[in-house]
Amino acid sequence: MDFAASVHDFRRTSKGNIRHRLEDVIMLMVFGRASGYVGRAKIIEFGRHNLNKLRRLGMLKNGVPSEPTLCRIENGINDLDMAERMRLFARRYHCELLEECGVGEIICVVGKAERGTVQDNGRNPDIVSAYSFNTGITLATEACQENSKR
Repeated sequence: MDFAASVHDFRRTSKGNIRHRLEDVIMLMVFGRASGYVGRAKIIEFGRHNLNKLRRLGMLKNGVPSEPTLCRIENGINDLDMAERMRLFARRYHCELLEECGVGEIICVVGKAERGTVQDNGRNPDIVSAYSFNTGITLATEACQENSKR
């Protein structure tokens, strides 16, 4: 969870009432999405359902944030910076899990066309992901220009 604490808090700390730590809200969104809860309302539902567990982890001392708070935080975070921090966290966590299991790693590679998005060339972007079967972590995701059958 240290990657969430390293994210720059963009909110105005000199004015206003900040009830929720930024790292708590980030981890709520990560845990919620990892558990299959997509969308702000569903993440809030996940937080309310698991509030006691999250509080035992030292999170959400002031309860679950509101939907507007989640929206402001999602819109305020630098996406590229957050993606880089998540990548570094996943790499470190992945290495720790591999050391614990002590077996050879199986990496699955899958490609999918992303629907609902159209590139300048009129095609849907193709997304290729590498997934560690042993640890359950997506190691890398890359957008490709064209689909290749090779």
